[in-house]
Amino acid sequence: MNWSIDQLQAFVSAAQLGSFSAAARKLGKAQSRISSAIANLEADLGFELYDRSAKLPVLTALGQQMLPEAQQVLEQCHRLQSRALTAANKEPIALKIAIDEAIPIEAIHSMFMRLGEQFPYLQLTVTNGTQDDISAAIENRQLDIGLMLSQKALPDNVMFGSLGYFELALIVGKQHPFVELESLRYQDLQQYRQLVQCNRAGLGSSVPISPSHWYIDSYYLISELVAKNQGWAFVPKHIAQNDWIKDAIQVVHCDSLLANMKFEIGIVKRCDSPDSKLTTWLVNELLKLLDDGR
Repeated sequence: MNWSIDQLQAFVSAAQLGSFSAAARKLGKAQSRISSAIANLEADLGFELYDRSAKLPVLTALGQQMLPEAQQVLEQCHRLQSRALTAANKEPIALKIAIDEAIPIEAIHSMFMRLGEQFPYLQLTVTNGTQDDISAAIENRQLDIGLMLSQKALPDNVMFGSLGYFELALIVGKQHPFVELESLRYQDLQQYRQLVQCNRAGLGSSVPISPSHWYIDSYYLISELVAKNQGWAFVPKHIAQNDWIKDAIQVVHCDSLLANMKFEIGIVKRCDSPDSKLTTWLVNELLKLLDDGR
């Protein structure tokens, strides 16, 4: 078959607008060219798309069936052209992004909705992981960007760009001795087991306060163990407030202890990764989310 994009455009426009003359006006062509294009398309396909027995041509049954197919072909052509122009302008046409499991996904949903509106032809891949997973995948070029809490040790060719900070909450189980205390002192924290977040290698990102401590690589597992009165922990505030755990734990208010303790959040990418309109847009959107969440 030798049908062309011009023929499909003539066919779809005429069907959508209801006449050959309206299609001609929309496409800026003579009506005779629209008629010829559709006739040639019919010859290439081997059947009639229009019934011309009446004053105005109307779609045949086969024409009605072929219209959605033609529309899809034109949409795919438009997508190809848009992505090609994006690539020609040195902008990414695909993005693989990973999100630290400790970051509230709920807040990011709205960003992805706006991303789809702003970059409709972007091929997007979104995954979740730990800090180690994300930084290693970026180093190996398996990911383009990571959104994660700060990590002390990053590969030499991976950079961290700070976006801001998350507030901390000190959580304990409902039966923990801290629940009965009117005020909490630093010495009290040292007397009981602390659950501390670490990476997959078992290395902690912060120095424990209590000499008795467990290293665990997931804030969600930490929260579950806290709920079972296995220790106390500092976790991001949004995790402590999540519906799945908030009724099983107790948030202990100790502003003096938390005054200088916050989790830094930022974007990680390879040092040789070029900036683009897409990455600039992402950073601005994430900054807005953090401002709204404070």
